[in-house]
Amino acid sequence: MGSALSFRGNGFTINMPEEWQDKTIYTLAGPVEDDIQHNILINVEQDVEMDSVSDYAERQIESLESQLHGCRVLKREESSLNNGLEAYDVIFRWNPMEDVQYYQKQIYVLFEGAAYTLTTTFTKRSRKIRGPEIDRIMMSFEPEQF
Repeated sequence: MGSALSFRGNGFTINMPEEWQDKTIYTLAGPVEDDIQHNILINVEQDVEMDSVSDYAERQIESLESQLHGCRVLKREESSLNNGLEAYDVIFRWNPMEDVQYYQKQIYVLFEGAAYTLTTTFTKRSRKIRGPEIDRIMMSFEPEQF
C-alpha cells in the first residue's frame, strides 16, 4: 500500500492512498420546473492526452450513444465559453421510459490536460423557461489550473 495523499474537497479533507483517484462529479442544483429538477453536473477527467476538444467530445458522444438506448444527437457544434476557451456543444434527446422524453445539453472543454463535461437535463417546455439562465451559467465556466 502506497503513502496517503491528502485530498481536499468542498469543506473537508481525507487521506487516500496514492493509487486512488478523485472522480468527483459536482452537482449544482437549480429549481424544479415542469416536474424536473434542473441541475448542472460538472465532471472532471484528469490526465487527458488529447489536444482537440472536438475529438474528445466525439469520443464521449460515441460512448454515450452506445450506453443510452434511444439516444439521438440533435445538434453538435464547436463553440467557445465567455472567456474565449474552445468548447464543443451537444444536444441530444432520449427516452428513459416509454412516455418520458428528456433533452440533455453537454459542453465539453479541455484545459491543461483535464477534460470537463458540463451536463444539464431538461424537458422541451422547461428548456424554454430555464434554458437561457442555464446557458449563461454554463458558458461562464472557468477552469483553474490543478
